[in-house]
Amino acid sequence: MARPVTEVVTIPLQAGVDINDPNSSAGKVLSDTLGTLSQQEGYQRAYKGLRVESPNVLQVYIDWDSIESHKKFMGQSHYGPFIQHLLSVVDGKIGVHHVEFNPHPPSAAVSSTVTEVVGHYFAADLSDSERSTFESDVNKFAQVLEESAKGHKGFAGGWIIEEQEHGDMEGKAKVWQTCIGWESHEAHMAYRETQAFKENVYLLKPESTKAMTMYDVKFQEV
Repeated sequence: MARPVTEVVTIPLQAGVDINDPNSSAGKVLSDTLGTLSQQEGYQRAYKGLRVESPNVLQVYIDWDSIESHKKFMGQSHYGPFIQHLLSVVDGKIGVHHVEFNPHPPSAAVSSTVTEVVGHYFAADLSDSERSTFESDVNKFAQVLEESAKGHKGFAGGWIIEEQEHGDMEGKAKVWQTCIGWESHEAHMAYRETQAFKENVYLLKPESTKAMTMYDVKFQEV
């Protein structure tokens, strides 16, 4: 049975564009893009937002009923013009990968005021036992958040289907992506100073981790 996935798109924007203004040229391009996506077979929903630390980077998450549905869209004749239209506001390379989030959809985490996005990079040959142990530890940390984190709104995590690269690693990596929803950026930062966080953050830092990434996004469901 096909599993639902979330397509994660990272878009470096041209300087000066305002995708949050629906009347601007960039805003209209994004609206057209999301409108086309919403008409595709297997599309479920989408979320968009700018990174807090790098507001020139747009994140778009698209929930699909399966990765096959997304690939089918990519094979359509109108996919090329669709991408060319989007590229009119882009400055750099667009990144795309797919995550099997648990839970799916990741709406509680991704529809919060601020979403903390964390990537854990492991060797591509990570063993099944190491994977299982890390997944168990992530679930334990999620439970700690639920019980102790003021301003915590949702949690979702899963393996990225495609192997990834990181500047601090040689070769390909297996990556786990976590999304944690917060009522504010301040709530996220305040939790990092709590005893509960300090006593349990080790759960997210196994010895097998080779590299990490972290950023916050102000998403809205569209």
